[in-house]
Amino acid sequence: MKTKEELKLYFENGDIPKQEDFWEWQNSYWHKSEKLQSTSIDQPAYEEFLLSPTDNTEIIGLGRRMIIPEGIKTVGGFIYSGAAKNTIIEVQFPKTLEKLKSFAFAYQFLKGSLKIPGTCKTIEASAFLSGYANISELILENGIETIDSSAFQLSGSTALTELYIPKSVKSVGQNAFNIPSLKKVSVKQGLDISNAGIPATATISYYTDI
Repeated sequence: MKTKEELKLYFENGDIPKQEDFWEWQNSYWHKSEKLQSTSIDQPAYEEFLLSPTDNTEIIGLGRRMIIPEGIKTVGGFIYSGAAKNTIIEVQFPKTLEKLKSFAFAYQFLKGSLKIPGTCKTIEASAFLSGYANISELILENGIETIDSSAFQLSGSTALTELYIPKSVKSVGQNAFNIPSLKKVSVKQGLDISNAGIPATATISYYTDI
């Protein structure tokens, strides 16, 4: 690809640029309609990474504490660096969230409380799959409908002991809640969680929709 200085030589006073010169110039820049991958940008890591809302519903980013702003509907497609400083340990979602894509936060080091808003109808497969995450609280708000396979398969969990599955949930995939530390689970009567990976030692309480 030509440098800026080389491109300028095509358009000096008195020059008559050819079609190829204009194409070379156009191909040296990204159009606003094109989606940029983080691997194409010299992007620094931030202790706190605040994503700016755009018309695009899919975002790419990295940082220790990620705050997804209002207006974003779909979260996923992240590209993470192997460096420890570029892993995610906390994430906050907006009330506009509608879907979490597969592997959105897979293999990350989430800690503390994780809250999924009720506006998020679908949590795709392996969205939070990780052997490193050790959250102490998982808040699933009413409104969530689909939790796909291995969505919350947290094989390294030791802190999360209780889980409430809201009445809005219609389907739970295989190993969706494969969390070894679980001791108490509350779920609506009639929802099939037989393959959800919940430990056999956990106490499951069924409630009715009143």
